[in-house]
Amino acid sequence: MTIFDWLDRLAFLRGETAAWLVVLTAVFIVVVPDLRLKLLALAGQYFAAALLFVDVLDPRLAIVKLLVGWFVCLILYMTGRQVNWDRAPEDVTAEEASRWRAPKQVALGRYRLPVWSVRAVLAGLTLLLVWWLSRQPSVYLPLAAEDVAYMNLAVYGLLAFGLLQMALATRPLAGGMGIFMFLTGFALFYSNLDQSLVGLALLAAINLAMALGVSYLAQSRRVLIANSQ
Repeated sequence: MTIFDWLDRLAFLRGETAAWLVVLTAVFIVVVPDLRLKLLALAGQYFAAALLFVDVLDPRLAIVKLLVGWFVCLILYMTGRQVNWDRAPEDVTAEEASRWRAPKQVALGRYRLPVWSVRAVLAGLTLLLVWWLSRQPSVYLPLAAEDVAYMNLAVYGLLAFGLLQMALATRPLAGGMGIFMFLTGFALFYSNLDQSLVGLALLAAINLAMALGVSYLAQSRRVLIANSQ
């Protein structure tokens, strides 16, 4: 079965449906605290993004984009296993681990709110902003054809939620997922401007280099926790 046969089978997921899948997985990554679920959503997001890349790139190049994204997820998965998904080492006391544990509440004046509720509110506001921007012809992305206007929704969503995830993250793996969302959004935008192999190879190299950097930071954090005794 060829790539084009698979694209025919997945026709119901392409276009605006894929754009919304990208955005909804981004919301999931921001709101859900579990790193394993975040990583699963990121892998799904790369798949949905690949369906969007097919609309602006040769399908074979879109498959390469998908494979690079899943390789990034594999690096993050292996790192997550090595650092026990950012849990404190077993030989660290509860008092020592508390200094590294992400806070569960946020203080807003006299009130203390659960972190998940603040994340949900910020994600909801960001989603509304992204939806509004995607419906404004005056802020459409340059060189985006009218028949792929849904690219605006995907690109704005990935850029906005990528920045939001980076701003809210307190751990390297979680922050790295925000970086990769942002890079995917930039790649979708850039693919509308330039389809050269050099540019695509450079973006792939940047993604892999960032994955190695995030892996190094996550493992360094675990070493610091272990040495804090």
